[in-house]
Amino acid sequence: MKNLLFILCLVAIGNAHASTLSNLPTPMEQGGMIHINVVFLDTNSNTFSVAPDAGTPALNPISLWSPGNDFSPSDPWYSALSLSGQNLPFNSQFGFLVDGANSDLLPSGTSIGIRLLSATAGLQAQYYRANAPKAFTTIFEPTHDYVLWNGNMWHPVFTATAPGNYTATFEVFLANATGSGVADFTTVATAVPGYATTNVTLHFTAVPEPATTALLVLGLGVLLWRSRRR
Repeated sequence: MKNLLFILCLVAIGNAHASTLSNLPTPMEQGGMIHINVVFLDTNSNTFSVAPDAGTPALNPISLWSPGNDFSPSDPWYSALSLSGQNLPFNSQFGFLVDGANSDLLPSGTSIGIRLLSATAGLQAQYYRANAPKAFTTIFEPTHDYVLWNGNMWHPVFTATAPGNYTATFEVFLANATGSGVADFTTVATAVPGYATTNVTLHFTAVPEPATTALLVLGLGVLLWRSRRR
């Protein structure tokens, strides 16, 4: 018990010197961008092709992305990602990107729709904006399971509720409306008839919070020590 209290005191001392982060670590700071390359061809068959770069990004808590630091309570992602909040592991390495060199122009009045078809329970995607007005809003909810995307590079932030492996499958389609900004998750649209769609599945792994792992190891060590003494 004394050892446990000592470790907790060290953690508290370390947190006393923590810096306040004004935004999330960038995809490059997380290990590099992983592009989901989208090609649009203006024909009635094979309309879209999607080829994600190889990679299974790790969703980490902030204590692993930026040890000793935490987010400001004034930021919209504080309750979900901070050490004092839900402390969810997160990652934004996956980025949707149109392959402009090999794509046709979208028809007037349309955009690219990205619809979530299925996802492992506990995995969520967040619309994130680091500049004012800052934003951190859950997207792909059942009532509005798609975004309208203008083709510019877009990195949603994925979060998970527990350690483990996760997948998410998306449908890419031609939508009959244009959205606001890079990714619009409120405008209502439907698929343009006659254009084919395609699916892409992304894979993730969520890492446990290191303090939790350390306490579990410490607890097991104490139990083994006490067992041997007996």
